[in-house]
Parts: sequence; structure tokens; C-alpha cells
Amino acid sequence: MGGAGGHMRHPHDLDEVENGKDIIALFRAIPAYLKSKEFQGGAGSSLKLDGSNNGLRIAYRDGRYQFVIDRGTKGFGDIAGIALNQLEKRFPPREKEDPETGEIQSTPHGMVGSSADLLNMMNGGLEAEHDKMLRVLIELGLLEEKDGRLIPNSSKYISIEFVERVKFDHPTDSNLGRANVIYYPYDFIAFHGLSQFFEATNSRTGAHRESPLTRGPHDGTAPGKPIPYDRAPLDHMVELVAPYAPEGFKVFAPISLKVAAEAGEEVTDENNEQAVGEAIEQLSENIEQVLNSNISIRTSSDPNYPPITKSLKGWLEDKNFVNFEEKPFITLTDEALQLYKNLFTGNKVNPFHKGLHKVLIDDQAPISAVVNDPEIANGECELQGKLYDCEKAIYGAIFFEAARRLGNAVKESLTSAVEEFGPAVSHEGVVIDAGMPFGNKKTGHAFKITGEFIVDSSGGAYATAASPAPPGLREDEESIDLDVIEDEDADPVGEFAGERPPQTIALVPGAFKPPHKGHADMVRKYATGDGVQKADKVYVIISAPEMATRKLRDGTEVTAQHALDAWMQLYPEVANLPEVEFQMGSREMASPVTIAYEYIGDRSPLDLQAGDNIILGASKKDDDWKRWTGAEKYIRPDLNLLAGEEYAVDPYTRSDNEDLRASDLRDLISDVVENPDNTEAKSQLAEYVPADKINVLFSILGMPPPSAEESLEEESSGGVAGYAAPLAFTSVKPSRRKGKKKKSRKENVDLSMVDEIMALIMERGILQ
Repeated sequence: MGGAGGHMRHPHDLDEVENGKDIIALFRAIPAYLKSKEFQGGAGSSLKLDGSNNGLRIAYRDGRYQFVIDRGTKGFGDIAGIALNQLEKRFPPREKEDPETGEIQSTPHGMVGSSADLLNMMNGGLEAEHDKMLRVLIELGLLEEKDGRLIPNSSKYISIEFVERVKFDHPTDSNLGRANVIYYPYDFIAFHGLSQFFEATNSRTGAHRESPLTRGPHDGTAPGKPIPYDRAPLDHMVELVAPYAPEGFKVFAPISLKVAAEAGEEVTDENNEQAVGEAIEQLSENIEQVLNSNISIRTSSDPNYPPITKSLKGWLEDKNFVNFEEKPFITLTDEALQLYKNLFTGNKVNPFHKGLHKVLIDDQAPISAVVNDPEIANGECELQGKLYDCEKAIYGAIFFEAARRLGNAVKESLTSAVEEFGPAVSHEGVVIDAGMPFGNKKTGHAFKITGEFIVDSSGGAYATAASPAPPGLREDEESIDLDVIEDEDADPVGEFAGERPPQTIALVPGAFKPPHKGHADMVRKYATGDGVQKADKVYVIISAPEMATRKLRDGTEVTAQHALDAWMQLYPEVANLPEVEFQMGSREMASPVTIAYEYIGDRSPLDLQAGDNIILGASKKDDDWKRWTGAEKYIRPDLNLLAGEEYAVDPYTRSDNEDLRASDLRDLISDVVENPDNTEAKSQLAEYVPADKINVLFSILGMPPPSAEESLEEESSGGVAGYAAPLAFTSVKPSRRKGKKKKSRKENVDLSMVDEIMALIMERGILQ
């Protein structure tokens, strides 16, 4: 769901699913659920939509009731609620310097427009139909009567999907557009239902969110969860606010589901009762067929040892097949990281990870080649129910495969109640509210059935009844939310688990587009203790901002994936150090400063433990270390910040004592692309990357390699190429680059965006 809605659970994420048998019982119960009055009446389930999720609640502000935005963070602003006149302060515009003119270009934050549209719609209905809206708010529990007064419940909120099409790239129908993957015939707003935030306190500011709900072991970092509600008053609210929706937008109550006679064919009034019964019976048969389909797993690296093949039912019914906590994460082998570098960004992964599913289920890789587990004896993982890492990887992959196969069967039996949206198989998935009975249990949380989407997020696209649309190409797996984003593959790489002595951890965040020798030198020094405090772990965090892209002059974007590939292929002696690990920053964190503060704060994706020492990567050159002044305001109180000049690395220096900047490296690449005979530019490249890896860099970027690689090596001394010596970069002494000299500014400052820092400061409650 994303946004304030948090991560929507898969079947295996449910607290009540304790083992494989519970998965079987859950899916076998769905046909009976489709016969229930709740489902037949349009309640209890809905279509999962592909837009931006928002949380709105009621507040009393400026002497009147009004709707406010609440993103569910611990920041003072969100806990108080963001009113219409506060949106630009909560989501400040993004400012970026034009590299040609030096002018500051300001781009409005994406959340401002959609949030304003939603608040204007809700407040318009509240003003026009005040008494009716108050009654609806009371019925939903958003307003509570206390001592003769109506008090807003600050923990309950309405979950709303905002879908504004931004890409009209359908190959046959120009009227269809998409926000992420799914094609839709129009822009729309859809109410999901009612949710409630967990109780939360900001340890630094004291800002407190009261709630009867506390976070459970499977709730992860989600700010809240869906709660039961009466759909009738919500439907009434939709009727009251719909006239005030933004122009061109349709407004829907939760989009219900109906049984389809067969995949994609809607049940009509004429054949309704009989067809529904037949379709549900067919679904039961399909589920049994899926349960009887086989899955093979290679538990041994011995090529003469056949894979273990059992039916899906056989795997799930095994007494050893139990559910388990995600943490501690499992460790991957170096072989897996090399062979599947496109699937994994670090050597620690969540056992419920689609990359593991692919290599173990689809590619049939032996478990010993993927998981680094000392319990694998003689290359074999014995499935004994002890939940060693190799077992967890196998069971996690099978849980995913069960969700894929069984989910596909369920989706094929359903269609949207909104005719234009078509069958469920053309969408990301369906959502079933809490309370569905299965076996002798009931689900305590809403969950999603995504089928193919659980392993392939590009596998669904909206299809009209008359003209099916082929799948769209999703640019990434996140929604277009820019604050709290759902990730189907959330894989926070936590290095430590359980009790251990405090460790020293260095964070080196940046865009690295591409990484140059200075970047590699800093990481090496922290990892080896060369002239600086040695770190037990060095996290290189590659920013992947949605809007602050880096491009070559011909328009080629240097992506975060390019950056990661360049790290691995240009500087393997650094990238493969056991202390070094790489992560991708999320799209909403554009600057290294913002990334660092997120990683040392309450919501860090790292598994930091009390007493850990945190170094924020910096150089001594030009007092670069001073950029972390004030970081103590953002670090968790149980962590120790190692700041100041003594924890900064001695600068990498080249022959002319100038800084290395990634922007200059991009210019040099562009110079060579525009003029392959530009020998000076090619010579200059050897100052930035190893001379024998220049062609590799161009290959990573999809560019034709520069000619005369041998001449590059002749013009530069041999100490650089391939790190024969320990990063002896100063041996390269080509001529200085000529031409217009850019304004001297360190790369890390260039990457730090003022808007991101201000948003973070406001979120922490420092500014209100």
C-alpha cells in the first residue's frame, strides 16, 4: 500500500500463519469466503491499486474541524497533522543548481499537489455538508464524544489512494495512462478504508502519538495497520466529498471484487447464481491442482545428488516447515554475489526475498552456492527443522512460490466491481480485510494476494475488456510516494543480530555517479584503518533519488545501478573487502546528509545495537568533516557519534592537488563520447578511474569504449591499474584539464540538497 498505509502483508506475514499447513488452510478457505454475505455484499475485500497512498484524519485547528495529512512519522509536524497551509513547509520544494547557468531551479515537491487536492476535496465536503459529515466521522470513530465535546481521534485515519496518470505510453490506446505499472482509463481517488497508527514517541523531541495499538513482531516499520470499520458511513462520506474532487478525477469507495465466471469473464445477472457457484467450485479445484504441482530444490552441491522434488502440498505439510522471524538475516556466498549481483545489493538478505526465490526455485542453484552457512555439511543442507540459514532460505523461497502459484489461482477467479478496471489478474493484487476464517483461526490483519507480482513487479498491467494491454515497464518497485514507501522487496541489510560487543561502524553515503578513486580511497581507509579509526563495518550507501538525477551531456542517466556496478567492477579490491557492504538508499532520500541522518536515527534500516560507535565518512580536506556538525541531534541516544577531524581520512591527492568530483568525471566521459579522438580527455580519465578499467566503465554505462586503451596505460604510470599497489593514486600525473573551470565545490556538498535537510529537520520536530 505504501505511504501512511505502510507495508501490506503477504499471507506468510500474518501472525496466525505459523507453518505451511496454515498456508494451505488459508487458501482453501477463500472459496468459502467468496460465498459469504460479507464478500457478496461488496465488503471485506478490495482491488489493490497502483498509486500514491495517503493518510488523512480529522483535527481541530484554527477554531474549526478540518482534515489534515498524517504520514505516520514520529515528527512533531505529522503527529500534530499537516494542514493545507503547512504543506509546503512539510514538503519544501526541491532546489537544484543548473550546471550551465548556475541558477537555482526550484521544483515543487510531488506530495504538495496531491495532498492539496485531497485536503481541498475533504474540507470542501466538510464545509458544504457539515452536519452530515460530522455524523459520518462519529460513526467511523474519527470523532469521539467526550464530556459533551467532539474530540478528534488522532490515531485513526482514512487510507486513500491517489492515482494521477503521468505516462501515456500504451502501444495501442493513447487514452490509457499509468502512474507506476498499471494502465488506467482516467485519474481517480479511491478510499481504501480505515486504519490506525501505532503508539509512538520521538525520543528526542518528546512528541507522542497516543494509540491503543502497539507494534507487533510482524509489523516491521509500518506506521499503522488497517482496522475493522463499517463500510456504510465510509460510502456516505465518499458521496459527500466527491463533488469537490480535483477536476477530471473520479472518486470511488473501496473498489470491491466480484467472482468471475472464468479468468477475465464477468458474471452477468442472467447467469449470476449458477455461474458464481461454478466459478467458486472451479477455484477450489484449481487450488488443489496448484497444491499438487511439484517444486524441486537442490539441497546438495553434488551434481550426482538429485534435487528434492515434492508437491507444494508436500513441502507445506512437512512437520519441519514452520514460519519464522525475518531477522537475523542470512549471509550470501561470494559466489552468489558475483553471479547474481543484479539481484542482491549486499551480503545480508531477508530470507523472504525474491532474489532467493529466483535462484533457488527458477534457476535451481544449489543452496550451498547461495547461502554461506557453516551448518551446510559436505555441501548439503539437511532439512531438520532447526532453521539454520540454509533452511530459512529454502522455506522462504517456497513460501514465496506458494504465494505466487496459489495467488494466481485466486486472482483468476475475481474481477473488479468497477467495469472499466477489468479482471483482477490485470492488477497488482487483491486485499482481504482482517477477520477471514481459516482452519480454526481468523486473520487478525488485512493481507494481499498478489500472485505473479510477488516475484515480478512488472508482470501486471491494466487491461480493458476490449483491448488487453501488455505489461508496462515499471521503473522501480516503489510507489510514487516520496515519504514512506512500500517496497515489495524490503530488504534492509542489518549486519548484526543478537547480543554482541559494541562495534565501530562507518557510513559513507553518496551518489557515486560514477564512483572515482577518491571515493574508493576513503572506503579502503576506513575498512583497513589506514591513518584513521578502523571500522568493523563500512556501509557504502548509494543514493537513488527520484528527481535529482545525474546525466551525461547526451542525456544518458547515470543510475544507482550503474554506480553499484562501477564499484564492483572498477574497485574490486575495495568492494570485496569483508568489512565493506553496499546498500541502495531509498528514492525519497536524495542527499548524503539526509541518508546519514536516517541511518543513525530511530528508523535506521541497519540492525544497530546499543553502544555501537558511528563514524560519518568525511575527508580532512577543506574541513569536509564539518558538514556533519549538528549530527548529534539526529543520532539515537544509545549510539556513540565519533565526529570531528580525528575521525576524517587524509585526503586523496592528485598531481595538481585538485579535488576529484563526479561531475567532472561525467564531463570527461561526455567529452570522449562527443569526440572519441579527444586524447586529453581520455588521459584525464585515468586520474579518476583505473586506467585499465576505463573501457569497463564505458561498458557499464552502455557507451562504446574509447579507442587506444594501450595509450592510456602508457600515459599513466602502472601503479593505478588494478590496484597492484594499495591505491597508489598519486602516481598518475597527466596534464590538468583545460577549459572553463567549474566553481570549486566538494562533491558531497553538491549532493546535499537543502530541501531534504529542511524536511528532515522539520520531521524531527526542530522546526514547526
